[in-house]
Amino acid sequence: MTREQHLAILAFIDSATAGAQPPIDVEADAIIRALFKRNPDLAYRMTMLAMSLSPAPAVQAAEPELKDLPRKSWLSGLFERRDSPPARREPVLS
Repeated sequence: MTREQHLAILAFIDSATAGAQPPIDVEADAIIRALFKRNPDLAYRMTMLAMSLSPAPAVQAAEPELKDLPRKSWLSGLFERRDSPPARREPVLS
């Protein structure tokens, strides 16, 4: 990872958490937290996906470096099967 990529990630997270935030939907938050707990690499994959879709200036400035990241590291890996057995799916209570 280059310094520019590192700074782009930090700037993206800063911009996503800056300013007033809308209230959190408790049910959606519980689902998201459960998915992140079951899939430890999901935070990385979602951040890279969000950054690739973001018009944020820091992300655009680092776009050449982000394009140099191997595609398999996040996008193609989203739906790739893992060698380990799949996480047990727990029913979502509504």
